[in-house]
Amino acid sequence: MRIAFIYLFYGWCFLLSICQAQQKEEKWSAESVTLFTTLQSLSMLDARQTFHMEEYRSYYDDLEPITYAHEANPLIGKNPTKDRVVMVKVLSGALTYYGLNKMKEKNRKKALIGFNVFYFIVVLHNASLGLRI
Repeated sequence: MRIAFIYLFYGWCFLLSICQAQQKEEKWSAESVTLFTTLQSLSMLDARQTFHMEEYRSYYDDLEPITYAHEANPLIGKNPTKDRVVMVKVLSGALTYYGLNKMKEKNRKKALIGFNVFYFIVVLHNASLGLRI
């Protein structure tokens, strides 16, 4: 579990470094960089909550199965592995950055605000189900 979290952390740092390096060339505003950093942080929290759900299932599923919590991301699948979660998060973060980098600053901010609201709702929903961060 710690290895997957470390890979996720390094992927997140890599994306941040790309964002910082591209900021000078592509003229990302400081607000957009902050919004992108927040988006990747929320994505990392969502991954951690997925790990917690699977840890709970591996220990307690025989005693009390969780029927109310399941992975909804079709790319990760119904029975997510840590490696798959990390790879999907890193690749989706890179593709998101690539797409955002092609946008004008005004549209980039709007898209980032929308993404952040979506991920914030996902993380809050997961927390309401009892999944730790």
